[in-house]
Amino acid sequence: MPVLPPVVRGGRLHDGFYLRLALGLGAGGGLVSSDSRSVGDYSFGGGGGAFDVWLGGTPTPGLAMGAALSLLGVNSSARRVAGNRIPGDVSASTGMLGYFVDVFPDPERGFHFGGALGVASGNAEVKDGAKFEGGGLGLEAWTGYEFWVSPQWSVGGMVRLAGSVTRQKSDEVSYEASIGAATLSFTALYH
Repeated sequence: MPVLPPVVRGGRLHDGFYLRLALGLGAGGGLVSSDSRSVGDYSFGGGGGAFDVWLGGTPTPGLAMGAALSLLGVNSSARRVAGNRIPGDVSASTGMLGYFVDVFPDPERGFHFGGALGVASGNAEVKDGAKFEGGGLGLEAWTGYEFWVSPQWSVGGMVRLAGSVTRQKSDEVSYEASIGAATLSFTALYH
């Protein structure tokens, strides 16, 4: 068998230090529920935005790992309680600090996919009404493509599914919020 040439580290190759910045828009929603019959569960859906900063390294060309900070916000002009639509602004957000893995099947090209898992915070607030703030678990999955614009920088787009499940206990009542969204982000990657 012929000997394969060694992979050359450096420009236009996904290796070494990894820094990703992303800014996106999307649609999402959430459900806030409790274990009390006197407190109404409600759901909502609407548009939102996302922001990401990921920092890591590459143990082998094409495989990046590290820390992910991801923020997601969703706003709605109404909510649903027991199947009935009730007008009134609802804003929700979730933030995750976790561990990511980003895979480039061809280390010289821009197609990539991956996921992240970590601790999350979540909050949901009905204007002039109930407020939820809790902690829990966050999860993300994505795929995207970037184009090289210099030896180390590439820019492109990424489709991501992100969500969290967080809990809060207040006045003997346990609350749970599930917040999630699908986003399309513009990304800049130093790698």
